[in-house]
Amino acid sequence: MRTPKPLPSSKLYQPCRAKDFSFDDTRRLPPLDRFIGQARAEEAISFATSVQRKGYNLFAVGQAGLGKRTMLRRFLEQKAGELESPSDWLYLQNFTNTRRPWAVRLPAGQGQVFADALQAFILEAKQAIPAAFDNEGFFERAEKIKDHFAEQESQQLKALAQEAEPQGLKLVLQTPGGYMFVPADEEGQPMEAGQYASLPEEQRETLRVQIDKMEKKLRLVLRELAQLEKTSRQEQQKLNVQVTDDALSESFAELQASFGEHPRLQEYLTALYRDIHDHLALFLEDFDEESEAVASVSANKRIPTRYQVNLLVTHAAQGRAPVIEEALPTHNNLVGHVENVTYQGTVATDFSLIRPGALHRANGGFLLLDAERLLNQPYAWDGLKLALRTGTLRIDTLERQLSVSGSVSLEPEPIPLNCTVALMGDYELLHALQEQDPEFVELFKIVAEFETEMPRSLENQRLYARLIASMVARDELLPVAKDGVMRLVEEAVRSAEHQKKISLNAAELNHLLREADYLATKELSPDIGAVHIEEALAARRRRAGRYPEQVLESICDDFIMVATQGERVGQVNGLTVVGSHDFYHGQPSRITARVHYGHGEVLDIERSVHLGGALHSKGVMILTGFLCGLFGAEDSLPLDASLVFEQSYGQVDGDSASLGELIALLSAMAEQPVNQQLAITGSINQLGEVQPIGGVNEKIEGFFEVCQARGLTGQQGVIIPRQNVVQLMLRQNVRDAVAAGQFHIWAVSQVEEAIQLLLGLAAGQRNAEGQWPKNTLYGKIAQRLEKLRDKEAEKETDQETETEAAPKGRAKKTKVSPLRRSRSIEMNG
Repeated sequence: MRTPKPLPSSKLYQPCRAKDFSFDDTRRLPPLDRFIGQARAEEAISFATSVQRKGYNLFAVGQAGLGKRTMLRRFLEQKAGELESPSDWLYLQNFTNTRRPWAVRLPAGQGQVFADALQAFILEAKQAIPAAFDNEGFFERAEKIKDHFAEQESQQLKALAQEAEPQGLKLVLQTPGGYMFVPADEEGQPMEAGQYASLPEEQRETLRVQIDKMEKKLRLVLRELAQLEKTSRQEQQKLNVQVTDDALSESFAELQASFGEHPRLQEYLTALYRDIHDHLALFLEDFDEESEAVASVSANKRIPTRYQVNLLVTHAAQGRAPVIEEALPTHNNLVGHVENVTYQGTVATDFSLIRPGALHRANGGFLLLDAERLLNQPYAWDGLKLALRTGTLRIDTLERQLSVSGSVSLEPEPIPLNCTVALMGDYELLHALQEQDPEFVELFKIVAEFETEMPRSLENQRLYARLIASMVARDELLPVAKDGVMRLVEEAVRSAEHQKKISLNAAELNHLLREADYLATKELSPDIGAVHIEEALAARRRRAGRYPEQVLESICDDFIMVATQGERVGQVNGLTVVGSHDFYHGQPSRITARVHYGHGEVLDIERSVHLGGALHSKGVMILTGFLCGLFGAEDSLPLDASLVFEQSYGQVDGDSASLGELIALLSAMAEQPVNQQLAITGSINQLGEVQPIGGVNEKIEGFFEVCQARGLTGQQGVIIPRQNVVQLMLRQNVRDAVAAGQFHIWAVSQVEEAIQLLLGLAAGQRNAEGQWPKNTLYGKIAQRLEKLRDKEAEKETDQETETEAAPKGRAKKTKVSPLRRSRSIEMNG
């Protein structure tokens, strides 16, 4: 097999072509008027917002920073603009059952019209009613009713008193409203107790009999007077009604006529008019509204709370369907709640304290929610599902649902729900909901998947330039020059980790633009150029560079031992990637392997000490399978091996080091030294094919920094999988070193190619007899294994001889060849 040649510098970076951009700066570009790279998500959103069926709600899924919220909101705003404003909803007092306020639906804008009209009517009533009752005509008629009753009362009581007078009795008013007969003296005055006691017993008995007889007549008269009083009150009530009607009939008729096409309002107005007659004291007396516990938070303190209108939601001003985004989706913020008021130790509430939730405000339109925030709020997810499943909004306080005391609260009439809910989240959350909540699939039938990248076509590059122009205009940044736009596109390509793709992480682009704008403004530059983009990237690396600099210093001081010159047996420079969510850097790490006589066991030290993950363990098992296929197909391997990432003190995962680990093992098995001027990264399969890995740019740059710090020799470089070549977008200093012949990058597709580069020896191929050539790596390993097998055979023969010579009765010792197995642990990379 021929030794691979280093990659030319043209393969290490795919720059933009200046001729593809025909503008001087972003001021010449029109803002982006559509979404780019999200055709699949756009189709899903369009479908979900167009199908007016139960359960066709939306879950938008994708990585953070892709602009899900911006795209969703913009699309929903556009869709909402095509729809009419939904109906107004208001709550009104239920005069027959105050616990069940009425929910009334009116055309958009009519809710406020009704509230204003009713307010005007009540304010007019507060003036007209007192004026109607405060005039001579009313007083005369009222006095006439009172006088008529008083006259009848006086006549009947007088006649009864006259009847009792000849019998020596007198009718007296002893208590308020209580009449009684008492003995009278010669002058007709009530007899004193002493006088009465001095009377003869017969006379006293006669008086008692006469008193009993008269009191029976008195009771009959008092019953007649009570009926007369009731009749008088009824007459007074009729007078009040008549006076009230005279004061309000005309304005009330106008109010009814204004809303004649709404039967529910007609029913309410009829009940309200009747309630005004029953509560004239609210209009006639100097009623202190503050005496009501609820009045302090009522909508209009000039109007009694019972006659107010709770306009729950209206969108008349927008002139279109609503798009609501709830940042804190608690249970109450979603489905609404009823407030309570504490006044002088009393807790009270009424219909005017019913507060809408996000679902009320979004009814007839769209609601946008963050799924993770929603699920973190107690009972919020259950409240949302209940509303979507039943298609109604029930304002039922969470406290009452959870209470066992049976406390009394309002039960407002439910409101029909017609709203499309859009949740935003990541794939992990989506899969968890799909697996753990059976209702989720029924309620959120549409999933909109947002792409993380798009093809790097000429059209998409120009659209990306317009995206940059839109961000610049929106945030009022300096214009971006053409070379700055080209550099931003190239950085997006690097973020996508593919020369033919562009990252769609809008948040990352926006952050970089702002940082470059700061630097350009500081330098008094009229625009943002490529140099400012480079400065912003360099500044970002400096801010996050404390740990990488410490690692590089430790490597240069040999505290972390990584060789960049010479040769070592069983030692390979592997490459890993470490860092946080927004910054990663490559770090070389020494991989070592030791072999000794054994039974085909490969010990993964990382896994044995619980520092390796499952993927790393899988990689070790795969390379073990590859070795067994090469050298142990017909017999067990007569050696054991151990693998480790030296000076690794944290969790290690990923299989990108399996190619390096295999080279280290092969070197140890053949006792063939490895060139320490090279580093390697790559995954392998059991067939010996090299597979692509992640973070290739960072890994190359990490090893390059170590070599540069120690001094480039012109022989150093990195071996990568051939499939990763298309991902190369290396920094300028690495490309310059490659162009100058000071650093090299090789791409391999088979293990044998990596062997040729690192061990300086051909791997070898079996001949017709199935033997490996002796002057090849595999040949050296086969020779060593054969010697070990011969020694093992001699040892077994000696053991069998010893066993045969043993005294009778002693148990015969037998050797059981253990199964080949791989203890696996993983390293990061």
